[in-house]
Amino acid sequence: MDAQTQPNEVRVQLLGLQHLTMLELTEKWKLLFHKEPPEYGEVFMRRRLAHRIQELAYGGLSDAAQKKIESVNGKLKRSTIADIRIGTLLVRTWRDRKYEVRVCKDGFEWNGQIYGSLSATARAITGVNRNGYEFFGIKEKRKHD
Repeated sequence: MDAQTQPNEVRVQLLGLQHLTMLELTEKWKLLFHKEPPEYGEVFMRRRLAHRIQELAYGGLSDAAQKKIESVNGKLKRSTIADIRIGTLLVRTWRDRKYEVRVCKDGFEWNGQIYGSLSATARAITGVNRNGYEFFGIKEKRKHD
């Protein structure tokens, strides 16, 4: 395939993703990843499939970049508590039930388990992906340039 044809073919494949049903997306996933897809929605699958199509056509990360990522993996620690004091008790009533989450050194503790983010905690409570700060009614501090 020459340099001129490849971008056009990739573009056609990317546009075609928008018209696939969930079943067709699942089959495309199996074809491109050689395994079953994770249980996520159509939006995630379309985005990840688009990335995979481009990765296969144009190449993925270089070996050097992959090694760099692996070398820092685990060394980078995102701030999970974002200016909320350790020990703070966050309380939320949801669906007629009261939930209490304590801010701790390593994240957020609820129901005897530590979660790495407030969003992960909210997801454990509600069963769906949610913005944890929004769920608990906390306004995030924004850094001003």
